[in-house]
Amino acid sequence: MNLAVLDGDGVLNVDQITSPRTVASQSWIGRRTPWHCTSSGKILVAFVPEDELAQLLSKPLERHSRKTITDPDNLREILAEARARGYAQTVEELEDGLSAVAAPIRRADGQVIAAVSVAGPAFRMRPADLPRIARTVVDATGTISRRLGFVERRHSVAR
Repeated sequence: MNLAVLDGDGVLNVDQITSPRTVASQSWIGRRTPWHCTSSGKILVAFVPEDELAQLLSKPLERHSRKTITDPDNLREILAEARARGYAQTVEELEDGLSAVAAPIRRADGQVIAAVSVAGPAFRMRPADLPRIARTVVDATGTISRRLGFVERRHSVAR
């Protein structure tokens, strides 16, 4: 599990809890990763203002694996989906064999300030498993956000 923040046009991993499994991820602490092919990057960028998003999408997006998404229009759609469902995912986009999901942490005013992600081998984190794993991550970031003072406002439906 990683904690990450947006850092210019990349993502900075600031903390990590490593898996006790034999096949586990390396330490990401202090590492910058691209936003467009990481779950943390996608969920963080999904909530930036439109002018900042346009600037990020105007820069060339490097391919890191055969599954890296570099098309700006496709990424816009993916970011909108992530915003709507409350989490982002990647399946072998940063590197072959690595999948991840991430959800946002919000401060009291609702602004997204960080993301928590869970990453692992693609054979353990198959695409069909990602929504289930994401629910756990969303629950965790919801708890963190509430501890920071965030109160989710639900829209009531008039009858």
